[in-house]
Amino acid sequence: MIHLLRDPIHHTIPVSWDERQVIDHPLFQRLRRIKQTAFLHLVFPGATHDRFSHSIGVMHMSSKAFEPIVEDFRSTFGPKSITPDQIDYFKRLVRLTALLHDVGHGPFSHSLEGVTSAGKPIHPLRKDLLEHSDLPNHWVKERGIKDREKWLNERTYHEDFTLAIIAKMANDDGYLGGLPAQDIAALLADWIEPTEEFKEMCKVGPSGRWTAQPVLKALVSGEIDADRMDYLHRDSHYTGVPYGQYDREMLLDNVVWRPHPEKPSQLCVCVRRKALHAFEDFLISRFHMFLQVYSHKTVVSFDIILENALAESQDFQINPDLEDYVTWSDEWLLGRILEDRSSKWASFIRDRIPLKHLYTARQDERKAFQKFIKPFERSLGTTAWYPSLKNKSIAEPKGQGEIPKLWWRDCVSFLTKDARGAYPIYLEDRRKIVPMETHSLLLKSDYVRKSEFTHLYCLRGEEQKAIPWVERSGFPVKGGANGKNEFWIGE
Repeated sequence: MIHLLRDPIHHTIPVSWDERQVIDHPLFQRLRRIKQTAFLHLVFPGATHDRFSHSIGVMHMSSKAFEPIVEDFRSTFGPKSITPDQIDYFKRLVRLTALLHDVGHGPFSHSLEGVTSAGKPIHPLRKDLLEHSDLPNHWVKERGIKDREKWLNERTYHEDFTLAIIAKMANDDGYLGGLPAQDIAALLADWIEPTEEFKEMCKVGPSGRWTAQPVLKALVSGEIDADRMDYLHRDSHYTGVPYGQYDREMLLDNVVWRPHPEKPSQLCVCVRRKALHAFEDFLISRFHMFLQVYSHKTVVSFDIILENALAESQDFQINPDLEDYVTWSDEWLLGRILEDRSSKWASFIRDRIPLKHLYTARQDERKAFQKFIKPFERSLGTTAWYPSLKNKSIAEPKGQGEIPKLWWRDCVSFLTKDARGAYPIYLEDRRKIVPMETHSLLLKSDYVRKSEFTHLYCLRGEEQKAIPWVERSGFPVKGGANGKNEFWIGE
């Protein structure tokens, strides 16, 4: 039985009975209560869409990409190169994996993870998650994990929670949506061991000479993945900006699977030469969305405000059993923050009062900025920068007033997921498989392979104290039109 869902981005989305059962599961329905883009709606009022609709969109895009790839594969290598049973299994597996790829996100999505990365560790260690959650230990690979002890003692994030929740959603036989939950998890994480049945199913091509697992995984998480194909269009639509638009049809019709030129037992993802510029446009779309939308100075300031609000909550932790975590929502967490009526951070979120943006240190200024902050230290246990002096030589002159409180956030936008020299996408040019950068002027050039910048903030009303202090403390702010040092004061 096929159900039809209506979506403003993809219009009509067909959903199978098995997929409908997964969508109706309470642990998936919770994604309705988690915004896709956290605080983005405080800058772009239309950006109130949720992870629920995005996840369904990713599922739809995964099959839109899969179908022409398989048709070309059979045409190129023969109808026996991939059997009807394999096609059916792969399509179901890729769609379910795409549907569940974000099921581990918590309230305010990536903004919540900033609390741990910025100073106060609220996420459990991986070893605790493996011990207390529903994630079976036999799913974890016995070999191939470098420095296992260090890996076990790393902090977990939504990707790890996704695997644990997939295991939690599975039935008593370990199946979810009619497929082994372990194989769904294996497409999302390299450290999950796929079942023997899946390994056997992945043998495709003449005499089963190639494994399809890497290219199946790339459909969900890669340089041309269903996740990016959906969120670029969806976030662009709801924010009202044009940056996320790309030539979807040209790209979908020209992504193919070919034998990996360096790994004889694997397939790799290729783009036909005629779609090279569509692919470059796809990369640029994501790059500009990060620069112009996701790293917007006001959006970033509310991430910092959230971190400080939660830093004040001494008992706020994510338990590794995830029993509480799966009940959390944006509204619940916001309500918890607003309960503290004495918290200025809570009032900033409630009344939409961002931090005062003082300056953005661009890529060529970041070394100078890092040198500037080196003599100071951050107060432990919070995300605030209370610049307690370690170097007395730059102590505040007597009578000049107290040192202001400042916050900064490093933002990085990558043109690609991998560094130059290890690029995972190839180009098919006149039946030859060549590295993408041999033909792409974008990847050949030094143009914005990575863009790094740092936003600097203070409390509203304190900029007249903060600006002179920063200037006196030695940060070489670039000269303005008149050759004088100046800050760019934004919202």
